[in-house]
Amino acid sequence: MVTMEKFGKLCKEKMMAELVLRFTKHPNFVITSFMGTSTGDLEQLRRNLKKTQANYFVVKNSIIKIIFNQMKLEEEASKVEGGMGISLCGDDVAAACSLLVNFSKTNDKFKIKGAVIDGKRLSADKVKELASLPPRNVLIAKVVGGIKSPITGFVNTLGGILRKFVYVVDAVKTSKEKTQSAAVAPEAK
Repeated sequence: MVTMEKFGKLCKEKMMAELVLRFTKHPNFVITSFMGTSTGDLEQLRRNLKKTQANYFVVKNSIIKIIFNQMKLEEEASKVEGGMGISLCGDDVAAACSLLVNFSKTNDKFKIKGAVIDGKRLSADKVKELASLPPRNVLIAKVVGGIKSPITGFVNTLGGILRKFVYVVDAVKTSKEKTQSAAVAPEAK
């Protein structure tokens, strides 16, 4: 027979395993404090984050400290106090950070504590800097434009050379035709 104590321990272990799996799948995350933020506001934040393939969940402090220690994130474990929430970022980390930073501006009690992005620890100020970056699709468009520009210039240069070559060949042809017609004309007399 399973006692309540064993059941509670089993639930805690399952929860920790699920969270470790989530952190493994989404290694980029932002740590926040939400105490005093209304449930409705947090639900709106979740809906907005979902659009960027990010999510937000609340975690019991003792569990998140254990997980951070297991992940060798002792510095992040020291930030855990009060009501803690984690936002696992999707593909567009800058968009998720931007949503979180904007939310913290309109909700005074919601605070960004830090983040782990690509294995690097970021302070709250660095998260704010990251949030100021344009969205991923805009950055990709700029990179593609930067790559495309020299290629387009090269193609235009080659096109110009080919046009000039065609003009020269046409001029030579016209010149030879005039020379031949001038040579044929005196013979006709």
